[in-house]
Amino acid sequence: MAIEWNSRVNRAFILRDALDLTGVRLADLIGWPDARRRIEVREASMARRRGGASGPVAPSLLGQRIDPHSEQSNDVDVYLEIPIWEAAVLVHLREYDQRSEDPETGMFAWVTAERTNMSQVLAIAATIALAECGDGEVIDEYGYLSDVRLNPPAELFERLRVTAPQESLDAAVDAVLAKTRLKRRFPRSDTPPEAPPKGVA
Repeated sequence: MAIEWNSRVNRAFILRDALDLTGVRLADLIGWPDARRRIEVREASMARRRGGASGPVAPSLLGQRIDPHSEQSNDVDVYLEIPIWEAAVLVHLREYDQRSEDPETGMFAWVTAERTNMSQVLAIAATIALAECGDGEVIDEYGYLSDVRLNPPAELFERLRVTAPQESLDAAVDAVLAKTRLKRRFPRSDTPPEAPPKGVA
C-alpha cells in the first residue's frame, strides 16, 4: 500500500510558496537546516513514474496560482526530490466535484511517498506545508500519524518534529518516524553518512 496523505484546499496559494515551505518544514522536522535548500522539483513524466528520470519543471508551473474557487483547471503533478538522500514524493492537486457542498469534494492536495524512510519524512513535510498554504487539515486516512483522521497542520508539525540534536541524518529520520506508526520500514541506504550541520551535536 502506498504511503500517502492529503488535505482539502480551501484557500488560494502559489505553488512555489508551498514548495518553498516544504523545505522549511522538512528542515525543522528533522532539525537539519541544510534540508531546505536540497529539494528539487521535477516533472511527473511517464518515464519518471516508471522509475526513470525527468527534467525540472517549467518556471511558469512553479508560479501557478492554485485557486479552489477558479473555473479553470488547477490540476498539477510534480515530483519533489532530494537525490543525495534517496528521497522523492509525488505531489498532485486534483478537483473532485468542486460545485458540491460535500466537504469530501473540492480541490485536494495529495502527497505520495516513494519506498524509502526519508521519502516518508519528506512526504510528511510536504503534506503539512500544503495544508498550511491551502488552509486545510491533514487527512490521515490510515492512522499513520495520529489517532484522529483530521489534523491541524501546526499541531501535527509540533508533535512530530525533532526537539533534540541528532547525531546523523538517519538518526533524525528515525526520531521523526518513531513518533508515527510508520516506524522505520525500509533498510538504511548505502549512502555515506553526512556530518551533522554546524551547531548540531
